[in-house]
Amino acid sequence: TKCEIYFCDIHNIHRMRASLQHLLLACEAQVSRRSDDFWDVTMKSKWLSHVRNLVLQSYRLVLTLISGRSCLVHCSDGWDRTAQMVSLAQICLDPYYRTIDGLAVLIEKDWCSFGHKFHKRIGHGSSKFSDSE
Repeated sequence: TKCEIYFCDIHNIHRMRASLQHLLLACEAQVSRRSDDFWDVTMKSKWLSHVRNLVLQSYRLVLTLISGRSCLVHCSDGWDRTAQMVSLAQICLDPYYRTIDGLAVLIEKDWCSFGHKFHKRIGHGSSKFSDSE
């Protein structure tokens, strides 16, 4: 049996959060008309590059599964990147997951059941939440 290992270079939550913060600053500046360089600031945030990489890696997973090969997806903590990649692949492969009911099942199955830290990522209900978490 032949095994292949792919390193997807999907960045961790800290890099993603910093990138998102820069994107939000670009959006706020555009909305308040403080800046005319929205696209320049957006590109410097690297947010679109992160999203592109996640979609490309999910597509690679889809192609592998369509070819009849099995896959094991594992990221260092398993809470963010693993769920993102596997969920996007399932949305591509199965039209059920493109429905409201299917998306709810997908979130329960691949995010909640594996202990995704929604409360830490979003901060709902926490007076101590900060963007550094």
